[in-house]
Amino acid sequence: MADKVNNTTHLTIVTPYKKFYEGDVSSVVITTTDGQMGFMAGHPPIIVSLKPGMSHFIEDGETRYFTISEGYSEVDGDKVLVVCNAAEFPEDLSPRRTCKSFTEAVKNLEKAKEIEDKEARRVSIQEIQQAMERARARRHLLELHGSDHQKERIAILVKEYDWEEPY
Repeated sequence: MADKVNNTTHLTIVTPYKKFYEGDVSSVVITTTDGQMGFMAGHPPIIVSLKPGMSHFIEDGETRYFTISEGYSEVDGDKVLVVCNAAEFPEDLSPRRTCKSFTEAVKNLEKAKEIEDKEARRVSIQEIQQAMERARARRHLLELHGSDHQKERIAILVKEYDWEEPY
């Protein structure tokens, strides 16, 4: 419920595996298929489709950054509900796993291009591209908002894994 005195809205972020976050925030910015969208208390009702990317919310004056994956968000003025396949804070991420998942997706993309059935190839390529987008979002989050150790590791590992492409 929107808190008129503090001008906050209730944010809930859920994945198939857990409730990632729930609390009152002054604003939330999420990555949608139409770009970054921000919401505050009193926002008109809207439902948006999500894509992998870095997002953030402000709680008690502190900004918390996180990644989200595919899903949707429902906003209705006094609450924001985010339902996505995965959501992660920087401290939850492994720089090595991030680089490894991107490298594996690149290899799988080459194999998927050889699938003979047109529809199966299309679906496979789409799923692999989503995995690549999730890895890019995680890398971006680690590079900008990870711990000093995570920032050092991701800088080393992107070279080790030969991941030179930009976001």
